Amino acid sequence: MSSNKREEAAQQALADIRWLLTGTKQEELAAPLAEEDDTQLDGQTIMQLLEKNFQRLDPNGDGISREEIMVALMNPSAFSREEYEVLRLVVKYFDTIINLSQDEEDGETKISRTDMLVLEQFLVHSKMTLKELHAWCCMTKGVGGAPGEIGPPPLSGA
Repeated sequence: MSSNKREEAAQQALADIRWLLTGTKQEELAAPLAEEDDTQLDGQTIMQLLEKNFQRLDPNGDGISREEIMVALMNPSAFSREEYEVLRLVVKYFDTIINLSQDEEDGETKISRTDMLVLEQFLVHSKMTLKELHAWCCMTKGVGGAPGEIGPPPLSGA
């Protein structure tokens, strides 16, 4: 890889990490997103790309850790543009995704296959976005009382 391409890839990764950590405006991103949305990818596409890359993101087979996803994010040239966009979304909503199923004994720290199945239910079958899922999950844990008092997610048909 030429020096210029490496520098460009590093700048893009840095801009994306800055966006994830500080909420830098989208115009300042190396790869800007749609106006108010996190992504233009639909739930089905997100799930297909995440499934396609799951083993690659989880080389030791114990679930995708925050460190594994950050290592992948720092290597944008190894992924297609859409795959990299999915990585950015996974990093941004990592805590929401890992808490979709209670499948780890000592607290949720990794994205498991079970988390993926639950995520698919929301993104594909309920047609929610990650942003909507995150907001709904925050409501169920936040103001007003115990989990379970909020009811089913919006657009779930329940």
